[in-house]
Amino acid sequence: MKEIQLKVDCFNLKYTLECGQCFRWKKEEQYYVGVIKDRVIKIRQDKDMLYIIGSNMDNIKNVITEYFNLDTDYNEIEKRIILVDENVKRAVSNTTGLRFLKQDFFETIISYIISANNNIPRISKSVNEISKRYGTKVELDGEEYYLFPTPEQLKNVRVEDYRQCGVGFRDKYIYDTVQKIVNKEIDLDKMYEEDTQTLKKELLALMGVGPKVADCILLFSCSRFEVFPIDTWIEKIMRKLYFDNKEATKKQIQHYADENFKSDAGIIQQHLFYNIREGMI
Repeated sequence: MKEIQLKVDCFNLKYTLECGQCFRWKKEEQYYVGVIKDRVIKIRQDKDMLYIIGSNMDNIKNVITEYFNLDTDYNEIEKRIILVDENVKRAVSNTTGLRFLKQDFFETIISYIISANNNIPRISKSVNEISKRYGTKVELDGEEYYLFPTPEQLKNVRVEDYRQCGVGFRDKYIYDTVQKIVNKEIDLDKMYEEDTQTLKKELLALMGVGPKVADCILLFSCSRFEVFPIDTWIEKIMRKLYFDNKEATKKQIQHYADENFKSDAGIIQQHLFYNIREGMI
């Protein structure tokens, strides 16, 4: 199968796929392999070119452009946010080209419910197990992969079935959310179009969704760049850089981000997060 090429600017594939915003991409030799919508993708980067192979090559450039947010001018974003302060400037210079994915809304909700008090390898394993058991099989280069299941494909899955996928106590949260969607108590399309505060309130009403999980869904699926998810890594770097290594509550950190990072808070958050996690700062 022939690779297609796509020229990119201000884009780093490694940073984008390894910064913690997604759970179904795996590095295999020079390619990253993952599932996007209805297809499996193998993608690699060489300088300003992406090389892509897909199980379905129809409309693939548009699929990649949308998923990787390639129509958004990140050059302009980075030029703007490096003016915030020296800490942000340093973080962005270390991880320039980090972009936000436009992930499927339903998959992101379920994945981040699983993420609560969890680690990335276990999250990935559970998401892949749910996909293997209940999603549609797709083949690429003789290998089998599985799409993330739709709510309809999950409608008859029981709480104990989710438990067998390694999700632990989150089994009932996933079950409850799926049932509300299948029974039309939740309209995902309508939710997605809501303003950020309304959407966050509706996400927080879901079982197992707290403020950090809601903010992650808003940021990594809905491109709501004004939100600022706070986890232990962000607490650590914010205390280090902005509170002189003193104790600071999540409320104080949130207030600082709202006041100083404003509508770019989420973008700055992810650069800070990746920097502290990888020991760059």
